[in-house]
Amino acid sequence: MKGNNWTITDSNGMTHQLGIQIKTFGGPQITVDGNLYRVKSSNWLVNVIDYSVDFPGANCHIVMIGGKARLVVNGTYNDDGTPYEPVASVPAWIWVLVGLSIIGGWFFGGLLCAAIGVAFSTVYISAALQKKTGKVITMFVIFLVIILLFFGLQLLLL
Repeated sequence: MKGNNWTITDSNGMTHQLGIQIKTFGGPQITVDGNLYRVKSSNWLVNVIDYSVDFPGANCHIVMIGGKARLVVNGTYNDDGTPYEPVASVPAWIWVLVGLSIIGGWFFGGLLCAAIGVAFSTVYISAALQKKTGKVITMFVIFLVIILLFFGLQLLLL
């Protein structure tokens, strides 16, 4: 089990403990001042969590995309100072790439390439949620090269 913990001081001078633990089975759990809350990801393939906690003078969000958890305090990410944007839903064109990667992988390279397609799909979704379109396109091109290599090897073996 891995996780992150943070200490927040509200406007009344009270300190609060926030944390997120990622369990192998059972999914992520949020702790707020020792109270445990089970949360569900809004995506079935990649952990996507945006959990809000309000303290006097401190609006906090625990944001998790994939395996990376970050804390937002009053609209700013705690780790790098960038402004907070609510986690958006996955664009439809990403789901098209996911389908092409998994089904195309199976069609052109069998079970191994379908598994590679699933692995690359998690990267597509995670990068899309982080608004890194260039990374999505680059990873899809790399996936296509891998699939074409597998397909070429299969043709040579026939």
